[in-house]
Amino acid sequence: ELGPDEPADNSASNKRSSASENESSKKKRKKGEKDAGCLYANKAEAVAAFKGLLLAKDIAPTTKWNDVVRICAEDARWEACNTIGERKQALAEYQTKRANELRDVKRQEKVRAKEAYQRLLTDILPTVKTFSPGSSRFMDVRDFLSKDDRFYAVDDETTREELFYEFVEEMRKREERNKRSKKREAKDAYLAFLKLREEDGKFTFASTWASFISSLGDEEKNDSRFIVSANMSESDRQLYFSDYVIELQNAEDEKRRRIRDARRRAEKAQRDAYREKLREFAKLGSIIPSTHWRSVEDKIASDPCYEPVLAQGRDVPMEIFNDFVDDWNEQYRRDRSTLSRLWESSKKEIKLDESTGVDFSKKLLDYSANSPDIYADIRRMSNNEPLSSIMLFFNELKANAGVNSANRRSSLLNDEDSSEDEGEIKEDGEEAE
Repeated sequence: ELGPDEPADNSASNKRSSASENESSKKKRKKGEKDAGCLYANKAEAVAAFKGLLLAKDIAPTTKWNDVVRICAEDARWEACNTIGERKQALAEYQTKRANELRDVKRQEKVRAKEAYQRLLTDILPTVKTFSPGSSRFMDVRDFLSKDDRFYAVDDETTREELFYEFVEEMRKREERNKRSKKREAKDAYLAFLKLREEDGKFTFASTWASFISSLGDEEKNDSRFIVSANMSESDRQLYFSDYVIELQNAEDEKRRRIRDARRRAEKAQRDAYREKLREFAKLGSIIPSTHWRSVEDKIASDPCYEPVLAQGRDVPMEIFNDFVDDWNEQYRRDRSTLSRLWESSKKEIKLDESTGVDFSKKLLDYSANSPDIYADIRRMSNNEPLSSIMLFFNELKANAGVNSANRRSSLLNDEDSSEDEGEIKEDGEEAE
């Protein structure tokens, strides 16, 4: 047992030892400073020498400062750094770097151990007859693996099991990828076979599976691209065939649609050209809203635009003509009401006998300028060439004026004839008397 005075003796002894060490260190430091100035060319070289000392003494990243002093203080390189602060700074840098290096070494060791263990799995598992990537457990194959030194490269049993299942899962995925790849290759070869049969004329969008099979010869039926295999079942063959037929049908439908669209566009262009020709006839006065088809059929049929429309249907030219004059007549009927009202109010100022159609239109515009609604209608009618309602109304007025004039002349002639007849009767009467 320690006596009651012993701690005090130890404390005094430590103080004396520390004082002695400090004094010794001071002497050594003074001597070291002189030596350091001679041994190292610069500060960086001195720090490197100090770190070299730490490395030579195998100072660990976790070694405490006091232990470092105890281990290294007697070495001359200890004095490469002049102060305690410099030594501690250099120690911290060394230990950080050394810790990183040791972690890298540990990591590399684990990588090497894992790679060795995976090589073991690659070599052994395929030889185990009872092994199946989808169902085998680690304990089912452990005895086969533990006979090899590489099994113990990984020192933890839990890690071995985890690596085993990772390896097995990757093996399963790889087998699935290989299986899909072979299945895809078999499908591509089968489709190439169908393509050749299509080019030979044995396969069309209207083909069925039964008709296709019956069209094949024995050699074609035994073709490696066509026969059932591990990578292509009978149902696969028929499914691929059906998909191919659908693609052909879609292509045929698209082709027909394009042909129909092209034909529709061509027929529309032909009908538009025909309508334009009708407008030209209307501008020339050959057609008016009251014109009947039979009266102009021969004239229209002589134009080159008639035959393409006739090819669309025997009655198509007549139907387009009737629609044309009906629409025109309906438009004129609506416009005539406005024109009649305007004419009744303006005929005292507008002389019909002195006007042409263009003059008549301008006079109506001028006369209606004070009425915005009527003016807008008259301007629309004026711009609607060649189917101008104003021109039709003007021609109608001119025609009516001519009829009225003829009627008046006829009436005057009739009156004169009546007077002469009466005179002759009287003469006859006189003779009778």
